[in-house]
Amino acid sequence: MLDTDENVNFCAGQYLEVVSGERHYPFSIASAPGKQIELHVRPTPNSPDSDTFEALLDNSSELTIDWPKGKCFVDSAPDQPLLMLAAATGITQMKSIIEHLLPQRLHHPTYLYWGVVSDKDLYLAALCEEWTQQDSNFHFVPVVSEPKNSPNWTGKVGLVGNAAIEDLSDISNLSVIVGGSPNMVYATLDLFVAQGLPESSMASDVFDYAPRTKKGT
Repeated sequence: MLDTDENVNFCAGQYLEVVSGERHYPFSIASAPGKQIELHVRPTPNSPDSDTFEALLDNSSELTIDWPKGKCFVDSAPDQPLLMLAAATGITQMKSIIEHLLPQRLHHPTYLYWGVVSDKDLYLAALCEEWTQQDSNFHFVPVVSEPKNSPNWTGKVGLVGNAAIEDLSDISNLSVIVGGSPNMVYATLDLFVAQGLPESSMASDVFDYAPRTKKGT
C-alpha cells in the first residue's frame, strides 16, 4: 500500500502500470479513491515476468507508476441494477468500485459474482460477506470452475458468467462490468447479448486494450 498526504486522483475501477525500463506491469487499483493506493500482487509460479517483478519490488526503494489508466470506472451507482463479474484477480477492480459505492448507499440490486478455479482462491471471501451486511442491496456469489479441486465446496460451480445467467431471470436492464482475460470477457459479452443484454450495457477495460475486429476473433 502507498499512503499519501493528499487524496490521490483516480476513479474507482481504474488501474496503474508499474514502469521498469521499457516494461509496464499493469495492476488494478484495489482501493477506493482516497489517501491510499492498494495493489494485490499474486506471484505466478514458473513465470519469468512474475519473478522479474517480484525482484523489482524486493530491490527498489522507489517505483515509477503510470496512472490513472482505464475507461472502465464508476463515479456513482448506476440508476439500474449493477452486475459485476470478476474472474480470478479481476476481483481487485471490483473491490475498488464496491468500496466506493457502499458509503453512497445502493438504491438498486448490486451483484458481485466472483469466479475462481478453486475455493482456495477466494482470498477476499470474508470481506465480500462483510459487504453484504453493510447494504441489503448488495449480493455476493462466489463460483468455482473446477470443483474437483475443492472437495468441500458446496456453492455454485462452472463459469462465472453462466452462473449469473442462471440466477438472473431478466438481464436486459442491467449495467454490467466484467474483469478478466480477453477470452473470458468476450465470451461473456456474446453470452449476455444472446440473452438480451444490449452490448452497450457491458463495460470492461478489455474492450480498449484488446479490441476485436469482428465477432469471434
